[in-house]
Amino acid sequence: MTDITRVEVGDATLFVEARRLGPDSDLEGLGGRLPDLSAVTEALSSFAGQIGDALHRAAPDRATVEFGCQLGLDAGKLTALVVQGSANASLRVTLEWEKPPR
Repeated sequence: MTDITRVEVGDATLFVEARRLGPDSDLEGLGGRLPDLSAVTEALSSFAGQIGDALHRAAPDRATVEFGCQLGLDAGKLTALVVQGSANASLRVTLEWEKPPR
């Protein structure tokens, strides 16, 4: 089941759709507090850093990375759901190498 919840991000207010991940994953236990988005941004930053490290080791001439992120609500905290076992691809990586001139 999904919920629409309000999240404060700096001076802006966002409304996000988040999937409940467990039986105690509702918004009622927050006591009027808004869910914190910092765990989501930290998780995405770490994920992007690891992908960047792998691309640096592969050393392509050009790389494109796309990934989808869904949000989950677990015990009153927002969680990033990056890769899921579903029919839709959540991670798409394109690497290009150019042959050196002969």
